[in-house]
Amino acid sequence: MLSTAVKNLYNEGRISTRQMIRFQFGSGIYGFIARNEPLTHEGVEYKPFGLIEVSDIGNGTGTTADGSFTLTLAESPDDGLTPAVLVQIENEDYRDRPVRVMDAHFHPDTGALIQVETVARGYLDVIEHAIDPERGYVLTARCEGRQLDYSRKNGRVRSTADQQRRAPGDKFFEHAGKAGRVEVLWGRTKSQG
Repeated sequence: MLSTAVKNLYNEGRISTRQMIRFQFGSGIYGFIARNEPLTHEGVEYKPFGLIEVSDIGNGTGTTADGSFTLTLAESPDDGLTPAVLVQIENEDYRDRPVRVMDAHFHPDTGALIQVETVARGYLDVIEHAIDPERGYVLTARCEGRQLDYSRKNGRVRSTADQQRRAPGDKFFEHAGKAGRVEVLWGRTKSQG
């Protein structure tokens, strides 16, 4: 939800919006923002970028993965993004790691951050490497939408030991393994005779 201040500035045509991308890899959290200066938000430093393209964010409901999107990064030797640097992504633990795309809304006069709005959440699925005749070496990260969360199974078995790991001292499942079946009769019983 956009704040009233952001809506008013949009209506006036004066809002300054910058895209932010947050990756949560096995080695840490990395943030990027489409502007010249870094921004620290929620304890993460978002470094300047202008090169990552985000596809249209799909919409979906239920358990379909319609919310998928792609992130594309082409080589840019002037910015230090040579093919040798781009290939280093394969050294990261990125598969099924969270990705978040956000819009940061800034006041056009003061430059102050007003609001950060999440526009897409997903999981990084695969990264494809290609050579484009016009752009050179290109990485395309395919991200699956969060709708997949609804279809994933939780392999945990609720037991006393499992409950102790979650909440030490909690005895909720203490007698669960000992309980047997009890036949409960409903209504009237048949008369004998």
